[in-house]
Amino acid sequence: MTKVSWYKQQWLLHVVFWMAYLVLLTMVFARFLPLEQALLRNTITGLVLAPMVYLNLYVFVPNLLFTKRFSAYAGSILILLLISSPLRAWLDQRFAFNAYNPLVLNSPAHYATIVFSSLVMLAVTTTLRLFQDWYAKTQLAINYERLQLEAELRFLKAQINPHFLFNTLNNIYTLTYLEGKTAAPHILQLSGLMRYMLYESDEHLVPLSKELGYIQDYLQLQQLKNGKTDRVLWDVEGVSDGILIAPLILIPFIENAFKHGNALDNTSGYIHGKLKAENDTLIFHLENSIDAAATKKDAVGGVGLENVRKRLQILYPNKHMLNISGTQDTFTVQLTLRLI
Repeated sequence: MTKVSWYKQQWLLHVVFWMAYLVLLTMVFARFLPLEQALLRNTITGLVLAPMVYLNLYVFVPNLLFTKRFSAYAGSILILLLISSPLRAWLDQRFAFNAYNPLVLNSPAHYATIVFSSLVMLAVTTTLRLFQDWYAKTQLAINYERLQLEAELRFLKAQINPHFLFNTLNNIYTLTYLEGKTAAPHILQLSGLMRYMLYESDEHLVPLSKELGYIQDYLQLQQLKNGKTDRVLWDVEGVSDGILIAPLILIPFIENAFKHGNALDNTSGYIHGKLKAENDTLIFHLENSIDAAATKKDAVGGVGLENVRKRLQILYPNKHMLNISGTQDTFTVQLTLRLI
């Protein structure tokens, strides 16, 4: 909503408020006054109350109440009552609108009614202003938090393992010399990965099939180093159209398995991954062998587990369960996501 339209809506709300005030008070006073007199009396009373209300809303509340100058605020309200109450009593007497009113003009009960009604009006309008201010601050905080989270997500995604790109380019460079024809498909794969990372992953949610396509290309490019495809197993089950997931939420675990594992360098090394979609739940399991030396190298680069923990907390609050465990020889990740 633009600023201009908001002001227009505020103007309409003020009209509705005063119309409701006039109708309600006229119905009350019509019990002991002719309808015309009740309507005229409350219209004139409203003209006295309106300056009080708007002086309170736009001067006293923001400058005194919001700044916690409570004594000054109470004193200002008292001055308003001391000025407006005799004026309202004089109007009642001047136009004799209370001729049939059981309250006696200029009596303590009459003044008490005037003061009480003024206080009720000020209390109601002040409460509405406080609620409006609270709502505006809440919306501002929500928008700020959303922008902050979006900025953090962009920063986190920007850290997606740059060393993988360099290694892949080096592998493709080698293939170009040794087997020129086999290099072209891998260049297309790398191009697809970069396109997904730079453009398509900016969406809040993407089809799970696209995310899995990214993972599949990533796995194939990682294995260019030695071509041992039997060491990396990846099984997918239950994936159908319409399933959405936050982009690049799974790849950090797979990246970590390659970086700190030994599947590509050791004949006994392995990476076994499985993803299963069942109803509205996604279950991701990944296990890899560990190379103790590899866990100490390349500390810089890549997202890391702390990165993915943050993204899960931001994107799936109270909708995910992450269990990470390890032994001397293996590292295991179990992630359960509720996709709704």
